[in-house]
Amino acid sequence: MTRPMDRTTLKGGDTVLHARTTLVLYHRDGAMVAQLDKGRPLVVGRSAPADVEIPDPGLSRQHARFTWDDHGIWVEDLQSTNGTRKNGERVSHARIAPGDEIAIGPVMVTVHVISSIDEELRGFDGHDRFVAALGDEIVRARTFGRPLALLMVRAASAKDGHVSRWASRLRMALRPVDRVGIYGPAAVLVSLPEATPEAVHAVADQLSGGDPPLVCGAVSFPADGSSVEELIAALQVATRAGRAPEPADPVAMVVKNPAMKEVMATVKRLAHSTVAVLIHGETGTGKEVVARAIHDGGPRRKQPLRCINCAAIPGMLIESVLFGHEQGAFTGADKSARGIFEQADGGTVLLDEIGELAAPAQAALLRVLETKRVTRVGGEKEIEVDVRVLAATHRDLETMVAAGRFRQDLLYRLNTVALHIPPLRERVDEIRPLAERFLKEARRQAGSDVRTIDPRAVAALESYGWPGNVRELRNVIDRAVVLAEGQAITPADLTERVRGGARSLAAEAEPADELGDYKEHVRRYEAELILRALHKHNGNQTEAARSLNLPLRTLVHKIQTYGIKKKFER
Repeated sequence: MTRPMDRTTLKGGDTVLHARTTLVLYHRDGAMVAQLDKGRPLVVGRSAPADVEIPDPGLSRQHARFTWDDHGIWVEDLQSTNGTRKNGERVSHARIAPGDEIAIGPVMVTVHVISSIDEELRGFDGHDRFVAALGDEIVRARTFGRPLALLMVRAASAKDGHVSRWASRLRMALRPVDRVGIYGPAAVLVSLPEATPEAVHAVADQLSGGDPPLVCGAVSFPADGSSVEELIAALQVATRAGRAPEPADPVAMVVKNPAMKEVMATVKRLAHSTVAVLIHGETGTGKEVVARAIHDGGPRRKQPLRCINCAAIPGMLIESVLFGHEQGAFTGADKSARGIFEQADGGTVLLDEIGELAAPAQAALLRVLETKRVTRVGGEKEIEVDVRVLAATHRDLETMVAAGRFRQDLLYRLNTVALHIPPLRERVDEIRPLAERFLKEARRQAGSDVRTIDPRAVAALESYGWPGNVRELRNVIDRAVVLAEGQAITPADLTERVRGGARSLAAEAEPADELGDYKEHVRRYEAELILRALHKHNGNQTEAARSLNLPLRTLVHKIQTYGIKKKFER
């Protein structure tokens, strides 16, 4: 005997089979899904005892209560500071339904009543989680030689194009394996693994236009970048391609740090020589900017500078890209083409990520450096080239030589003079001027009113370890300009990783009339101090203990007590 099918009827609406009410909450660090059960209130706020905690300083600790009863779905404002709105009107208690735009402070909420046969609603990742997942996808794509694309989808008008208005439309265009991360109130990032260029273009075409109008930009790994920061930076350029921005300031390095002053003094001397230079530094430190400074400061400045990322070119094509090919040399070679060396004749070639070259390409490059002649793929004629070669890498090439993965004779040719670019975490005095410069550029490109960086945000920037270096800093500022609601970038506009964890931010923003337990506040303050010290010293506990004037054993004990290891990200 079969049981009768459960039916739940919402007053004034149609009968829904196995109805479930779900809230999707869009906040600056992602979008989360919360199920609303009939007869059980759901409180949303900044911190406990709220049922759904969103650590946004624009929320009160207990901001709003959602309920579902026989008369419908309701939202009640809990005397919050920034209020609750339904379709733009401030309310204290109101009935809501799917299609209404609910705002509790800065958080947008949409209501979904779905049946068991509907596809599960999924939240969007916060920016930090998305970036971490994208990093994993890049490793997978690199390891197995598989395609990976990154899409930015944003509303043409941020004013009335909040993500909540077109999230369902976005999901319908994507596959279950595609991942979405919140970039700003009106923009998301989408990773598309195993997607062909045709499939990526099809998704972009499907999403472009519409109501509200959307704009899409797409980049691919490794052609447009080989790291998370490179891909996001390339995506910024791609999404601006349709605009007519004001010209940016000429490229110039911010040089405040003594180590960087020494590097640039060496650059000035090297610019007038012809020796090969190997530029070593972590990803995102500005190796290409240093190479450009060498080129622009020397006698070849009026000739071409050609930059090639060796990690971004498939192994079977690298020799064609470097040295050119003749018509019919391989499938798809419909006509002859000059390589990078021919294009840069009389000028300079920068071989970025030189450590990624495969053995055959290393041998061919060595031959060109020795003979100053190139032979196109599929050709026999030697073509003389006059090129100064600069190389850059983040790898330890001497270790690679010892392991048999890089030619020693090629290293000798490239490493006449070595330049080491210190990471940004060792150039703390340059973080603020760099951030202010990136803010100026982002404001001009976005047409934003954001003009300054709050001192607390500057402190957070200077305390962070910057594993992605200058490129990551630029990406963080670009995103902060999108998020900022006033004329200054605040800590809340930075990524959670940079601002040192949402828990300490929420504690800092807690109003004076919600002081709570004294011991709890002391605990939070102490944990925040330890977090800041760890970030400042890039996770080095010995240095952090010294800066806090604590015995190392005491610091280790407190880290374990507060569970900081789980929250701190190096």
